[in-house]
Amino acid sequence: MKVFERAIRRANIPVAMSKGFNPHPKLSLVLALGVGIASKDEVLEVELLQSVPSGSLVESLGRQLPKEIQILSVETIPLSSKSPVRDVTYEIIFKEPGFLKSLKISEFLQQSNIIVSRTKDGYQKPFDIRPSIQEITVKPDGLILSIKMIPEGMARPEEVLHALCGNGEKGLFEIIRTKINLFSSA
Repeated sequence: MKVFERAIRRANIPVAMSKGFNPHPKLSLVLALGVGIASKDEVLEVELLQSVPSGSLVESLGRQLPKEIQILSVETIPLSSKSPVRDVTYEIIFKEPGFLKSLKISEFLQQSNIIVSRTKDGYQKPFDIRPSIQEITVKPDGLILSIKMIPEGMARPEEVLHALCGNGEKGLFEIIRTKINLFSSA
């Protein structure tokens, strides 16, 4: 966040500021990334004071960012209290490709409910992840997992994998978020 705050300031982009004693630029990452999950696609929300042409924004901000960070696109989204995220795609790479053959994906997807236990405020709460799972595609060394936002929330990729694999060993796979689709890009 500090990289973007500084880049926005250096690029003279008219960003809205929070109120109070210590104002900050109004920017946020749309969807928090879970611990241990890599990402190739992030969405940054920036509230501007005035409209700036997309091309100009990409060019001026891009010049101020490190070469490892690239702006792929800019789009206007309406201010709302509702999450703008429609769905998310993850790439799952298994450390042992042979493990992939033991998975029963079609049987897994035929289930009407897949209940996992989530801990919130010290209490265990059941959550049905099945309505959130759009698609699971097999590739040579892993899976492509597509998860959609539902009114109750969204399944976490590690929850889907633990339910599918039947164990909780994180060392078996690597999770990489590859795409966040917004409702505005539908």
